[in-house]
Amino acid sequence: MIALTACGATNPPVENVARPAVESQDAILTAAEADIEARRFQLAYQRLGRLNAEMGTTARARYAAAEVLLGLDRPKEALTRFEEVQSDDAFRARAWQGMGLALLAMGNTTTAISQLNSALEADPSLWRSWAGLGRAYDQEKRWSEAVAAYDKSMAACPTPAVIVNNMGMSLLLQKRYEEAAAQFEKAIAQDPTLDTAKSNLRIALAWQGRYTEALTGLQPDVRPDALNNVGYVAMLRGDYKDAQQYFSQALESSPTYHNGAAMNLEALKVLVKSKLPAQAQQSAGSSGQ
Repeated sequence: MIALTACGATNPPVENVARPAVESQDAILTAAEADIEARRFQLAYQRLGRLNAEMGTTARARYAAAEVLLGLDRPKEALTRFEEVQSDDAFRARAWQGMGLALLAMGNTTTAISQLNSALEADPSLWRSWAGLGRAYDQEKRWSEAVAAYDKSMAACPTPAVIVNNMGMSLLLQKRYEEAAAQFEKAIAQDPTLDTAKSNLRIALAWQGRYTEALTGLQPDVRPDALNNVGYVAMLRGDYKDAQQYFSQALESSPTYHNGAAMNLEALKVLVKSKLPAQAQQSAGSSGQ
């Protein structure tokens, strides 16, 4: 009888068996830092959770954790983490920046300004500090200082579309609507995916009474909110007929009940009703002359 043997049946030595590569701690932290840069904060948070105790307690890892907490809108926790690394020479300026941004998010504008200025004294290239100062100055209505801060932020930022949008918001708050619209258009040209700038542009156009232009080319998913926002501006401008039309259209086009438009429509009815006696008196006075 002929014995059959399988080809290559001999088991290889254990040391030659391929094993899955173990990701290094440095590679995990580097990937988390890339996630932070791309604003993937939840993913970065998960990666940082895989660091061992030795790597997790380094200044580099603690700084990354602080940035993640800030990005996840947990400024109080972020502030504590930034404070932990401010004594490290390599992270001092950026830690001060983070502390300032966290304080700004917590509403402590005065201390935030001081902290951000300290960061910029240490490193004038920190564009996020300049942007934070711009926002802080906007809150205090220090308009010229806000514009100057945004200018410096845009000059230092490699991808300034978001900062251009913030500059537009500053001008919008100043009621410089045409200039604001120009900034929003510039931001959209730099980053066509920046939906915030698109929404802000519609509002800037609405404040100029350019309602039709503001509502041109809307995608169905943003149409109800856009109609509601433009209607609200029209109401503030005293264009009550237009406002009623846009609030009604927002309710009609929304796939679900649009509570904001409904509340604004009711507020408009009360506002119009309150204006009627004064209008009647003015009409009576005019007819008697």
